[in-house]
Amino acid sequence: MIRFRKHPQGFTLVELLVVIAIIGVLIGLLLPAVQAAREAARRMQCANNLKQLALAVHNYESAHRTFPITTTGPSRLAPKLGNGFYSWLAMVLPQLEQAPLFGSINFDEAMVDSKTFSASSDYTKLTIASSHPNAVAASTSIATYLCPSDSVLQTSTLGSGRPAPGSYAGNIGWVRGTTGITGTDTAMSLSNGAMPFYNPAQPNVWQVPKMRFANFTDGTSSTAIIAERLINNAEGIAGPFGTLMEGQLSPPVMSYCGATGATSRSLGQWVNYCKGVSVPDPTYSLPHGRSWISGWTLASNLYMHVMPINERNCHLYGGEDNGANIVTASSRHKGGAQTAFTDGHVHFFSQTTDLTVWWSIGSRNGGEIVSIDP
Repeated sequence: MIRFRKHPQGFTLVELLVVIAIIGVLIGLLLPAVQAAREAARRMQCANNLKQLALAVHNYESAHRTFPITTTGPSRLAPKLGNGFYSWLAMVLPQLEQAPLFGSINFDEAMVDSKTFSASSDYTKLTIASSHPNAVAASTSIATYLCPSDSVLQTSTLGSGRPAPGSYAGNIGWVRGTTGITGTDTAMSLSNGAMPFYNPAQPNVWQVPKMRFANFTDGTSSTAIIAERLINNAEGIAGPFGTLMEGQLSPPVMSYCGATGATSRSLGQWVNYCKGVSVPDPTYSLPHGRSWISGWTLASNLYMHVMPINERNCHLYGGEDNGANIVTASSRHKGGAQTAFTDGHVHFFSQTTDLTVWWSIGSRNGGEIVSIDP
């Protein structure tokens, strides 16, 4: 009797390679979809953060009859500095179920290390040391203040206290001296944004120390109040000609131009001026978004409706002490950034949004007619 030996069944090498190739193709097809779904979830969480912040501002106004203020300077110019240098984000902590953290902050202490202030240039390099009475509070990371799409790196850039960063900024409108959208208006002498800000030691007529819903003559549904603003995670390193930046660098976290504030220019002229400078300044760029608690102008917890979304930032010489800094709305969401309006709703704006629309929603009282695509 003839017996046939059965060969063991299995895949040939060619078959295995084909299967592996098919699996690789499927992974390549699925991975972008998975990444897109994750980004959609991050964007939704970011929008929810903005909504929570807008509602916190509402509740703050109900309790205090004014919107939360940002103090851009100390109450005294020489040590001991008194109070000051707190952002609006510090003020709304109780409205975000962060009452214990708010209670731990000694607001009688200026939120900066002691130094003497005699000129606006003294406001360019400020720190928060680990020995500061509010260092622990300043270094506390708050999820509501961070967009999940933004990259967060907590460093000692602003001092050994390693303050925690934040992804959102309050709207203060246009540059002081702006002659409007067409350039035919009287030079603006008072902030036309949505958030109050004030330097108690060196008051500036441009600053608005109090803001209420009654001040929004353009309507709360047509005026932006809070927007996404990227954190600069670059590190400052010593170079042969001064400080250099190393790390994640892109226009939305870089501050480029050194113009003089209060110059009479139309908004379009401001954009062209700011785009005309090619070298960013580390002094003005590195603090960008690095401390949610700080009212310091260069920490950028206030922004303006001047530059297109996701464009560069432009510092204004002489504005370091009063908030005059062209900080631009920006995000890591593809193609744009999200903005909360004063009535509480949140809208995603493309970075190609018509600038007239973007400028108009930055103004609370100019009578601009706004048409926003859904």
